[in-house]
Amino acid sequence: MTRRSARLPAALLALAAGLVLPSANPADTHRRAAALVGQLGDDDFRTREAATDELLGLGEPALPAVLAGANSADPEVRTRAGWLFHQLLRQAGASKSTGMTLVPVHGREFRMGSPPNEVGRRADEHPHSVRLTRAFLIGDYEVTQEEFRKVTGRAPSHFSPTGGGKGKLPKGSSDRFPVEQVTWFDAVDFCNRLSKLDGFEPYYALADERRTDGALTAATVTVAGGPGYRLPTEAEWELAARGRTDTAFHFGRRAATGKEGNFRSVFPGGYGGDVTVFLGRTAAVGSYPRNRAGLYDAHGNVAEWCGDWYDKDAGSGGPRTDPTGPAAGTHRAVRGGSWMSNDTSCRSAARGSQAPGEATYATGFRVARSPH
Repeated sequence: MTRRSARLPAALLALAAGLVLPSANPADTHRRAAALVGQLGDDDFRTREAATDELLGLGEPALPAVLAGANSADPEVRTRAGWLFHQLLRQAGASKSTGMTLVPVHGREFRMGSPPNEVGRRADEHPHSVRLTRAFLIGDYEVTQEEFRKVTGRAPSHFSPTGGGKGKLPKGSSDRFPVEQVTWFDAVDFCNRLSKLDGFEPYYALADERRTDGALTAATVTVAGGPGYRLPTEAEWELAARGRTDTAFHFGRRAATGKEGNFRSVFPGGYGGDVTVFLGRTAAVGSYPRNRAGLYDAHGNVAEWCGDWYDKDAGSGGPRTDPTGPAAGTHRAVRGGSWMSNDTSCRSAARGSQAPGEATYATGFRVARSPH
């Protein structure tokens, strides 16, 4: 097994501060992990290997000790702990109950919003610097119809064999198509249910729930703060969607072929006419190229609910470190545009909003989690 030495950035070390150890005796687990990290530099190769294997077996609860070891002065400890950190974080991104996968995104400072000359920019895309101090996990795919059905028992999607858009579907199952026609409350409820299935304390607390034809259309939602699944903040979503780019899209400044994502594109055609590329429905997740962060469908397919209340003046004031949006509002932020949007409405900086109790066939979501 090859170990590569790398000193981890401070933003990743901050992840250690709040890690919840889901163990009958977390203190014992933490002490054991710290002892094993110390053995990573042992003179005996077999001891080093045994400690590495046991730390992998401990899983997420070993992260605090491993993160500390990744910045050890001992090069052998640093090498092995650095390798272990990435392995454990990848393990933490796998849902035990559904097989869903989340990819790690390292917190850092980046430019949020759009420059004045970006084609299609809107007045609510105030350019500003944002600093995310911690790593987080975010779904590499939008939540699918199969995953939503498995977790909630519901099948609300328009583009499904039982939905109003079934006539537009290709032959075969729509299980891998993104779920849509879900409210913001439905997305939050999904996060809590998935958390319980995977053994995590839920991130949200829900009360006063009201349903209409099975959809959760209203509830009192507070942040309980558990290490379970949640919706990404707008800042997290944009950082992940950009994939370390500063262009309008993760693939460049504009769509060139219509094959970059599931959205409406118009290109100059022959004889003075235009050519429109428009699928007219959702597509199976992962049908288009992923970005450098490992996300698929960040531009188009379905617009994605975020955790924040929408604020048209976001970025013009307020906190620039780990922002979570205003404390109250009337609409929730949605990002990424959808299959029915023009390409400029699907840019990394493009923002949208929707009443949290509203469900449309253009809006779905992807989940996030902070292993803390």
